[in-house]
Amino acid sequence: MNCTNCGAAMELVESRRYFQCAHCGTYQFPTSIEADGIRIVGQLLDAPACPVCQVGMAHALLDDDHPVDFCARCRGVLLPRTTFAGVMHKRRAWATDPPAEPVPLDRAALSRQLSCPKCRNRFETYPHYGPGNVVIDSCTGCDLIWLDFGEMRQIVDAPGSDRGSRHMPRIDEAYVREGVVRTEEPEPPRDPIRALFDLLFTG
Repeated sequence: MNCTNCGAAMELVESRRYFQCAHCGTYQFPTSIEADGIRIVGQLLDAPACPVCQVGMAHALLDDDHPVDFCARCRGVLLPRTTFAGVMHKRRAWATDPPAEPVPLDRAALSRQLSCPKCRNRFETYPHYGPGNVVIDSCTGCDLIWLDFGEMRQIVDAPGSDRGSRHMPRIDEAYVREGVVRTEEPEPPRDPIRALFDLLFTG
């Protein structure tokens, strides 16, 4: 595949499923932003700059509920830590497709230096301690997390016992009580002749 901007050959970033031109840096993505749960709301005058591309980011909604900053060029997302935790938990719990084969951690990403768009301090960069083998960039002071394109999907698609848990029966007291009722011996059926006799002569 050749770059639509300069015509040079594009390289596949296999772990995140997109192409990038090594010459001019142009990105090519296989899906629309809507497929990633992103809906752009508008562009703010004081929008923070993307830590990767250094262009103004758009104001967007993630899963129609959570305000985030979104880079339309590299498709990175800047979001609060609580939003990250809630969205990842919900997406994994509601996942119905089979998990993906885990990919190795991109150790080259650990050495890059990005700055928080809000306070301009350097991001802390470290491996995500949850599923997905992704590298997290976060700002403790602003309580924000930066995710590159494909990292959310990588986390959601990673194997784990929590994945698809929304579709599993809950083992709670009500469930146990229902199970006990179902295992009791059923009452034997009544003889219809005997039932008619009782109705006519003993009722």
